[in-house]
Amino acid sequence: MYLNERSWQEPRDDIHAIDRSIKEFLDVYSRIKRRYPRQEIFVPEEETLYLKKYPLNKWIAEADIEYRRLYLSFWNRRITYCPEEEYEFLVGESALKGGTEACLNASCTFSIGLDEKWTKPRISGIFVSMDGEEEVEIANVFHADQLDDPEIKSILDEEAKIPVLSYEELWDKKGDLFPHLCFCPSVEADLQKLENYYLSQIVQKLERLEQHCATIGTEKIDTSVLSKTTVESQATLDKYAADHTFRDEKGTPYVASWHMRFTGIPGRIFFVPGYEPERMLVCYIGKKLKNVSFPT
Repeated sequence: MYLNERSWQEPRDDIHAIDRSIKEFLDVYSRIKRRYPRQEIFVPEEETLYLKKYPLNKWIAEADIEYRRLYLSFWNRRITYCPEEEYEFLVGESALKGGTEACLNASCTFSIGLDEKWTKPRISGIFVSMDGEEEVEIANVFHADQLDDPEIKSILDEEAKIPVLSYEELWDKKGDLFPHLCFCPSVEADLQKLENYYLSQIVQKLERLEQHCATIGTEKIDTSVLSKTTVESQATLDKYAADHTFRDEKGTPYVASWHMRFTGIPGRIFFVPGYEPERMLVCYIGKKLKNVSFPT
């Protein structure tokens, strides 16, 4: 679930309306954490919440202790992420960072209702990528009653399904969890470099890749099923061949071009289709590799 950062930037003069909106937001947050204790709220790094017409610190100082604690819990437990550079979700002419990540990760935004345009169950916008532009809608949570909505419940239930609690456990159980996936030995070290809160996203991505293998096959990738899964350009593979070459358990080198992305760091999961009959090879999980558009 990704914070709609722009919903906090709406100008409101009515102090009572501001107070009511913040409390409603925190009531939703409290309900989410009770129902989904492991659900994370992702916030763009370096994003500081502020109210254009009323100092947020003043509201915190004057709020009832219950709501003050709720706000501090929300803010202190947030997970910050580095916004994706290669994609944008535009509402009007402005990018919505949380919307970009929600779109890429089949998730939803979490909005405060300071303006009625953020109190809609779906937010319409333009998803911009290197492949072009596409009109899309993303699910948007702004009221506690929505947690029983089938679409929202499905999203949050899916994000709550984490079959492992650590990268060590993921590595130990990978054969049982992902029988159609092989892993380069170097992936074990890749995982140890990542913060633990990326675990749920990584598991979800691997589950989707596993499901693709089981239902569609391992030779060709159906990007309508594995959304936002792309190949590197030939120019990148030519210039940064070493960075995209990985060795399997037998020491055989493979150039990985296909990749999925996840939130938090500009990260990727690189894999090779058709590695073995009915199996794919996962080569790398970690920070974004060098390419001709983003060489650092």
